[in-house]
Amino acid sequence: MAEKLSKLLLHALITMVILWVVRLVFIVEYVPFDLLTVNRQALPLAAYNVFRFDFQVASYLLILPTLLVFAMLLWRNQGFERFLRRFSVWYFVVLDILILIISIIDLGFYANFNSHINLTIFDFFNEGPIGLLQTIWEEYHCMLYLFLLCLAAIILKILSERVERLHISHAVMPKPWSIAVLIGYLTLLTFGLRGSFSRFPLQIEDTFVSDNKLINDMVPNGLYMLKTACKEKKNAFKIETPDALLARYRFTDIQQALDIYTDKRVQLQANDTLKALREALFAKVPDTLTHPLPNVVIIYSESWSNYLINLDDAKGSLLLGMQRHFKEDLLFRNFQSVQNGTVASIENLTVSTPYPRFFASAFRLRLLPTSIALPFNASGYTTEFLSGMDTAWENCAEALRHQGFQTIYDKFSILKDYPHAEANSVGVFDEYLLTAILDRLNKKAAKPRLMIAMTTTNHPPFEYPKSLSLSPLPSRFYTNPCFAEKDSAVLNKYITGFRYYNKVLSAFLDSFKASPAARNTILIVTGDHNVRSILDPSFIGKRWTHSVPLYVYLPPSLRHPDYRRMTNRWGCHDDILATVAPFALHHTHYMKLGNNLFDRNLPDSCFYSYNVEQLLADKNGYKTAEKRLAARNLLREIYFNLCFRKP
Repeated sequence: MAEKLSKLLLHALITMVILWVVRLVFIVEYVPFDLLTVNRQALPLAAYNVFRFDFQVASYLLILPTLLVFAMLLWRNQGFERFLRRFSVWYFVVLDILILIISIIDLGFYANFNSHINLTIFDFFNEGPIGLLQTIWEEYHCMLYLFLLCLAAIILKILSERVERLHISHAVMPKPWSIAVLIGYLTLLTFGLRGSFSRFPLQIEDTFVSDNKLINDMVPNGLYMLKTACKEKKNAFKIETPDALLARYRFTDIQQALDIYTDKRVQLQANDTLKALREALFAKVPDTLTHPLPNVVIIYSESWSNYLINLDDAKGSLLLGMQRHFKEDLLFRNFQSVQNGTVASIENLTVSTPYPRFFASAFRLRLLPTSIALPFNASGYTTEFLSGMDTAWENCAEALRHQGFQTIYDKFSILKDYPHAEANSVGVFDEYLLTAILDRLNKKAAKPRLMIAMTTTNHPPFEYPKSLSLSPLPSRFYTNPCFAEKDSAVLNKYITGFRYYNKVLSAFLDSFKASPAARNTILIVTGDHNVRSILDPSFIGKRWTHSVPLYVYLPPSLRHPDYRRMTNRWGCHDDILATVAPFALHHTHYMKLGNNLFDRNLPDSCFYSYNVEQLLADKNGYKTAEKRLAARNLLREIYFNLCFRKP
């Protein structure tokens, strides 16, 4: 048995060598040697992750032969054993050639798109097989590649036959040793299939090992990226026809929706739907700013719950210093996240997309006119996305670069700039992210900054810095009927995350207000969504179920006495850009889906709080808000559908 399993591992080694040779071609072609030298600290992790990705491919190839070896052990038959040897030779030769073909396609794809295989590859098949074959024949050295594949097939067949003829050992192993070998093989195979013995299996985030794209692109292989593309294609959202959308939103035609949303300001003329939708959904910002352009920082805080603020005591045991900042600045409590997931909230803020999992779709690779980066770029800002996480997660880095963000600053950037920084399995602890934000704000720059940040520490598995010291809460706190979670140990993990974030956010705000950046920076902090699992919706009620706080710091030159009164207004994430735009943008257009929370010309009854699960508003304005939202959502979906058409 040991000999049979050893031969399978040798076949797997040949597969991994093929992937390594292709990767070596990639490095020679695309990665400058000095770049490897500069990023040498990331190379050990890169090599380890390369092994994981390649061994996973080889492990999947081993599944069927392994099952056949086990069958042979149970049914000892010389004829079956001869069949298994012949089968193994051709099985590995055919699949290794297929792997080589996919790897070569991946190299060609990278040459054209500066990216490994992704969802875009399926667009080629939409052109029709004849056109595809003609393009390949005309643009690639097909005969040369065919010759090389035939040569590779001959070499692989020779190697596979030699492996099968190899006599590794004639000794008969004692039974305990045979069992140990079997367990060791199965353990190794399990590691290969899962790619990890840790909490998380091998995933797209493991392609990121540094803050340099080329170094990261060395890590995955074409097979893994093709599998990822197929998965994303399967999960891609469905685009409905205009008629289907009109029926779903209960409108007779687009003009009816335009009349409701724009108060009959916009008319559909000459059937130019796209032009009418632009007029309805986009707002123009004139060039009338009289103050220097401020920095704009928007921090999305993981699971920052509005309801938990209500549970703070006189000692500030939960808010841990945030009480003072809430009093000094502006805090909106009648506020909801629009979406109820982290990536969905990031997508909503950065691209205003009506579709979930936009970053997992092929459209993420297309610059959309709804991107928040565009009006800021046009107004003279540098646009940055920052997070303590590995931004390969959910394709955030790739998507945001294509949406016009000039800088992606993530886990690897922080660890490079702050070598003492600590991290957990989700990302760098929030305190280091906040330090990086403050340092960048106070660094002299030719342009103001738009910084959108996402924190991570208050997220399962709730791993916190070892140095974190918080006074224990009384046991009666955990018996509050607002909690659906009754296990105090589990509940404590969530509450610790809330307290930790308030503590480091308060320290950040203390330092920020004492720094030069405070003189000309708009700072907005909100939750990406409410805390999940631990709160009982039936007890806390609809108002708090999806509620997150909105904290706003305005520099002295932008403050107005009326703004504090306006914090009682209803609002949601859609209002953030509309509120910031008059202070920061000039001579440009932006997609305006919400209201300016500081608009002194609008009565409070016009404001509402929208979440995909519910709408909250004053009784006097609820029906109007409901109609306007339906009209807006219809118009936005039709607009996106038109944008998604092929250019």
